[in-house]
Amino acid sequence: MAKKRLLCMILCALMTAGTLLSCSENSESGNADAAAGSEVSAAENEIAEEEIAVEETERAKAEDTLEVKDFGGRDYRMISTNQDSRHVDILAEEMTGATLNDLVYGRNAKVAELYNIKMSAEQTDYGSINNMVKADATAGDMSYDLYLTNYTAHPLGTGGYLYNFYDLPGVDLSQQWWDQDEVADMTIAGNLFLAIGDISPTELLTSECMLFNKNLFDDNGMTYPYEDALAGKWTFDKYQALADGKTTDLNGDGEIKVADDLFALTCWSDYPAALLYGAGGDFSHSDETGAIVLDLDQEKAVNIYNKIYAALIDTNSNYEIEQHERSFKVFEEGRAYFCGITFQKIETFLREMEYDFGVLPNPKYDETQERYSTCVSGAGSMVVVPKSCTDPEFVGTMLEAMATISYDMITPDLIDVLASTKNVRDPESSEIVQMIIRSRNFDTARMHDITVDGYVETLLRAKSTDVASHFAKNEKIWKKTLEKLNENYAKQNENP
Repeated sequence: MAKKRLLCMILCALMTAGTLLSCSENSESGNADAAAGSEVSAAENEIAEEEIAVEETERAKAEDTLEVKDFGGRDYRMISTNQDSRHVDILAEEMTGATLNDLVYGRNAKVAELYNIKMSAEQTDYGSINNMVKADATAGDMSYDLYLTNYTAHPLGTGGYLYNFYDLPGVDLSQQWWDQDEVADMTIAGNLFLAIGDISPTELLTSECMLFNKNLFDDNGMTYPYEDALAGKWTFDKYQALADGKTTDLNGDGEIKVADDLFALTCWSDYPAALLYGAGGDFSHSDETGAIVLDLDQEKAVNIYNKIYAALIDTNSNYEIEQHERSFKVFEEGRAYFCGITFQKIETFLREMEYDFGVLPNPKYDETQERYSTCVSGAGSMVVVPKSCTDPEFVGTMLEAMATISYDMITPDLIDVLASTKNVRDPESSEIVQMIIRSRNFDTARMHDITVDGYVETLLRAKSTDVASHFAKNEKIWKKTLEKLNENYAKQNENP
């Protein structure tokens, strides 16, 4: 990408030089101008050809890692959760003009052609899929070749019903089309029972982010925060400097009301967890044995919480705990500078928004934080394979193919999925979207229902800052749950 930007800059310089030359020379230099124009045209053609070559190389790179096989027209059966339209990950029966549908349709057609298979897809709720996987594993059967459920399937792994992805032939978990953060965070004692990556575009779209209203920024002479965001310097302090004093009583009735007034930020009740993880608030890690250990650093928890409290409560923002849709309606109506949201909800709730907005990562705690950390909705799609898998080579090969071709054909165009709703089609937002989905966080404790992070939402609802009491009340429960979790994972190694 940097190479292409450089080439474009060179072209612009050449064109500018040609324009200046034509303005400063007399008619006798007409031939020279024409020659300069020819040189520009030649340079433009050369650059265009090189850009095409670069783009083709980038697109082909992932696909070239595949070992393509002919499966002789074999059926490939898929099932996915229908929650929040996530069945779109696999279900695209025809081109409809809808951006994500057509991207998935193209991916499916490509995979079907490469491997000579016939695809079929179904959808149901994640609870039914989990029950189906358990029944298949118990009966030694396999109803489908691809099961897309969500994190609620984690008890199936510790219960001995799921295949370890490290043992699945054909799957290369070191590749970027398998989410490297998820692989690291969800590997316990050498076992990975749930996997995800580019195979599920809607799971990528469950990534949490922050939006800002460009019109409000323009009206108030405020600089867009893109420079800080792209430089890794978008922090709570930078956010706070922009948000302080922005909540305004528009109608002058002496009260701040969600239906009438202007807010620094608007968000739904679960967004503070995204701010927590964005600020590096992880609560677990793997030790040298592969077991999960809780990181109950109360000082860190308090410090992050205080910044979240300042961002939401001190700024008198619209922290919505009553009406989910209303939290986004405020932003859609142009009555909030910032909005906490997932990519997927942009299409759901902001499709009619008349104002331009930009995309930002959730802020870091401070500039010493190594990188941005993107919280992922726990309900996002995840792949599981029953332990009874009857043809591991076929299943693994096809999972790798689906993920790899998605990396080439879908993920680069995710910005178009967002841009199809409203104008986020600017180079900064495009770069930031890709940055966000490559820095996602799957805190192991949270993904196994050890809800240490729940203190943020609980205390904010009560407008309390007593983090110490909350930890004292729940610490024994968290540790007991984790102890049992590690025991169950260890059992899977005893009975592979």
